Amino acid sequence: MIKLFVVGYPLDIQETEMIELFSTHGMIHSIHLLTDKDTGKHKGYGFVEMVDQAGAERAISALNNMVIKGRKITVKLADESRVQKPRAFKTNRFQSEQNLQNDAGNNSFNNKRPRKLVTDNWKTGK
Repeated sequence: MIKLFVVGYPLDIQETEMIELFSTHGMIHSIHLLTDKDTGKHKGYGFVEMVDQAGAERAISALNNMVIKGRKITVKLADESRVQKPRAFKTNRFQSEQNLQNDAGNNSFNNKRPRKLVTDNWKTGK
């Protein structure tokens, strides 16, 4: 079975309409349109599982970039390996207290030029 990712469909579309749309291109195993837990409204993307590869390819070629009720849908193969990939870990860009203490111990400011002190001389031009 081949899983397709469908995005951009109208939010008022019913599952039966999606079944009719995809069934003309091949046998459908299942359809899962994601909905909001609180409101029950469609989120605008979902998955269609086709029985065979040929039907999935026909559906992609026929339905990708098709306009339905004023909205252009995108149909492509779902990235099955995405579930298995770990998400990238981003380090915190703000320094913690421990990092600040380590930096203070390393004397990281020794190589920097001191600031020029502003005095009253600049006002008088001396």
